[in-house]
Amino acid sequence: MDDLDVRSALTEYVTEAEPPIGLTEEGILAAGRRSRRRRLSAGIAGAALAVVAALGVTFAIVAPQRDEPVAGDRCGTKSSGETAQQVIARLSCAVGTAVRSRLASGMRIERITLPGEIPPADPFQVYSTRLDEVSGAPTFYYLGVRVSDDRGTGSVYLRIYAALGYGMASCEAKNFPKADSCSSRRIAEGTLRELTSRTGEGLIVRTTMLSTPTTTITLISNNSGVMDYGDGARLPAQSAEPPLSGPQLQDIATTPGLVP
Repeated sequence: MDDLDVRSALTEYVTEAEPPIGLTEEGILAAGRRSRRRRLSAGIAGAALAVVAALGVTFAIVAPQRDEPVAGDRCGTKSSGETAQQVIARLSCAVGTAVRSRLASGMRIERITLPGEIPPADPFQVYSTRLDEVSGAPTFYYLGVRVSDDRGTGSVYLRIYAALGYGMASCEAKNFPKADSCSSRRIAEGTLRELTSRTGEGLIVRTTMLSTPTTTITLISNNSGVMDYGDGARLPAQSAEPPLSGPQLQDIATTPGLVP
């Protein structure tokens, strides 16, 4: 992605009268895909997501963890003096533990990857990218996993980024994602927004956004194992319901240690 493209996108993101609640996986993937077409040859191996190939990442591999319901007990919480790799290791541990403990027993978990990408040893390894090192633009953390069993397949996505325009967006805002249902309420950790979208083809997408004064945590669960490239294509429904419910997504979003 060209520097001017990135700066322009970031400028629009922070200067709107009513800033968006945050970048989504659709937007990140779409931007990376456009850049990939312009600057990268096909079949690049080792890309985490399209933006990773275009912008580069800092990452750390974390071994698969034993299932436990409370990630903060052993993954740790945010502390001063953490290195970039320590932050990623903590986030990977926290989200992996929280998601695994809430999935139905026996579900298979695999990383959602681009064609040619080698998946990390831990499917919950969090990737990160910084849009602009010079201007100090915020770092984005993200991952996507496919979960399946004999009843079908679904997905879970995580996005963590700096909160811009905290408290300004609402379900009625023109720049807020459209959904069949949307609710917003205050909880101890910040503002929680929950959205559900359905299509006539049976696709169900549940989104939970937790906004604090410094961070927005977005969790998405749908009932398709196909990667969403953000190009408007309809994903096929591959199970009756997403693997995680709304309350489960909320529990994960408020997991101790899931803040950069």
